[in-house]
Amino acid sequence: MRRRQFIKQIANGSASLTCSQFLAYFMRFGMPLEVRADSMAADHNNASDNPHFLVYWFIEGGWMGYDMFNPVMTPNNVINRSSDISHERYRVLKWGEDGYGIYEKNGIRYGYLARDGEALFPDMAIVGSMYTGSGHSRERLRCHMGNYNLRLTDERQDDERSVMQAFAEVYGQPYLLPNISWHWWLSDGELNEVQYTGRRGYYAALGPSHAHTIYAGTPDNLRDFLNRMHRMSTDQVNSQIESFLGGLEQNILDDAQSDAVRSYHSAKSIYANLIERGQQLDRASLNQLFSDTRLKELFEITPADELITYRSINGNKARTKFSPAANVQAMMTYELMKRGYTCASWIESRDIRRFDDHNSRRNLWKPDGTPVGQRDTTDKMNDDLWKPLKTFVQLLKDTQYKDTGKSLFDFTTLVITSEFGRTIHGDVDKIEEMNIPEEEKKQMILNQDISQHWPVSSCFFMGGKVKGGAQYGGSGENTLMPIPILPDGSTDPAYNPLTGDLVEGRSKSEKSFTPDHGDVYATALYLADINPEGKGRNERPPMKFIKKA
Repeated sequence: MRRRQFIKQIANGSASLTCSQFLAYFMRFGMPLEVRADSMAADHNNASDNPHFLVYWFIEGGWMGYDMFNPVMTPNNVINRSSDISHERYRVLKWGEDGYGIYEKNGIRYGYLARDGEALFPDMAIVGSMYTGSGHSRERLRCHMGNYNLRLTDERQDDERSVMQAFAEVYGQPYLLPNISWHWWLSDGELNEVQYTGRRGYYAALGPSHAHTIYAGTPDNLRDFLNRMHRMSTDQVNSQIESFLGGLEQNILDDAQSDAVRSYHSAKSIYANLIERGQQLDRASLNQLFSDTRLKELFEITPADELITYRSINGNKARTKFSPAANVQAMMTYELMKRGYTCASWIESRDIRRFDDHNSRRNLWKPDGTPVGQRDTTDKMNDDLWKPLKTFVQLLKDTQYKDTGKSLFDFTTLVITSEFGRTIHGDVDKIEEMNIPEEEKKQMILNQDISQHWPVSSCFFMGGKVKGGAQYGGSGENTLMPIPILPDGSTDPAYNPLTGDLVEGRSKSEKSFTPDHGDVYATALYLADINPEGKGRNERPPMKFIKKA
């Protein structure tokens, strides 16, 4: 909130004091003496204490779902060619070798890109039948906003919400940094910066101020942000806080002040907890954030991981997300959650389009015919997902939330997703039908993108409310399309569960569906005990079968 706007609200008597404003006051003047009203504030806050955390982990660029959680077993026509090019399936060169296949473990079917995540399977609920769109910017925005008549270039309206904003609107008010994100909308190289000014595309300031998106940036950037917050105490704000503290007992009894009471107690708890641990909320202690050598070792962080990267897309100027690598983001998220600073975090792969692995058919072989195959993204998937995610989950499980006897993981919902999948084939029938010379047809076939954007994908959920060790749906090995699922998560019996073909004489169930980003949006809120109806404009319902009974 801008200072001028805040002062104006004070004058109108309508200001709602935030946790950060109380905390800045405590840092300057110390914490008020314990009084009966102060104890009442703790009781009031504890009575309504309902901890929830939401973390999205986004693999930007589009992962190869057919080698992840909507796996398909096919021949590798990079090595054994077919007379029908349209039905050829192109896989990595090692396809079929040890470690490069389709596997099954405890009822979960998965590809080689998911092998390094096997230890997490008991906590996962996997949705393998997702059908999305195929445009980077459009599908990225839908991951945030859900599925409705969403136009990228329209100004976002007051009733729209990203999934993180909808979550933070309900749970974020008592937190210092409620909604932290490491995505940067205009980093996408295909977006025109002039066309997407103001409220267009992704808009960070939807909903109440405590739900607004805070772009975290690098560790240095966020430390600087917190230091500026440390200095935010002003005479006008202090006067409002002193007025509140002077009538604390009455304010606690006044329902209209309940948000301010929660803000007060949250700031007091943060301040007191740090003092208990021998820390101070001063410049020195804030500068120690994200500097824990043990955590850096656990997340295998190198100095280069804390830096930003630039990349040019489609010939446009090089851009950056102003973010560190995913392992640094995960470490920062854990530390912010542990300290009680944040409840919602959007983690995203640092490099723009890192998984956007387009490939032409001609590149599948060397000029002499030696097979090369599709690009292998195993190392990238391990660096950006599996290694940091396993560390992050284990730390959440090992960290108790307050004195509840439960872990941070028990109160957290994790959503791991990407904007879409990628192809392993290319239909050439339309090229063959063109009335052009055969040599031109041949060149067009060789230049065809056989790893392009593809609207067939998967995602998975983890957390205390998630029914783990489960998988719902998948892709057909003949059709390469998602197989519809029923409202209870079972596969529509009208389809062959392996090939994806409609069984002869059967028809699709009227109740079956293929999930999309809107279903994921609604399910994330549902797992956090939020009724998703009316939260933003998303029109899709939650997948209730994901939640524990």
